Amino acid sequence: MTSHSSPTERRHHPRIFLGVPVRVHLAGEPCSLTLELVDVSASGSYFRHFRPSGRRPRIGQYVAFGFVMAERSVCTACGRVVRTDEQGFALKLERANHSFHGFVDDISGAFMRAA
Repeated sequence: MTSHSSPTERRHHPRIFLGVPVRVHLAGEPCSLTLELVDVSASGSYFRHFRPSGRRPRIGQYVAFGFVMAERSVCTACGRVVRTDEQGFALKLERANHSFHGFVDDISGAFMRAA
């Protein structure tokens, strides 16, 4: 894992590294942001700020995000911030649509086959 992993691994699902831009909306903020979705799993994700001086979420803040797949399906998910650091924040997913679950299943399967 990279610098945002903990010394003791507690994750239940494999974390897949992506590094793609996504639209993110922080609850209580008037505008959405484009952030880097660094990694994702069935239960969480990590986002990196493109501008470190920009708005930062609070622990427990509700966050929704989404992105469009090549075949034009829209993946959406939401959850709460569980950790922040100087580069970004980690999110524990609470809900996601069918397209998002399918995306994570597809990339997780490819990751597991490659390992």
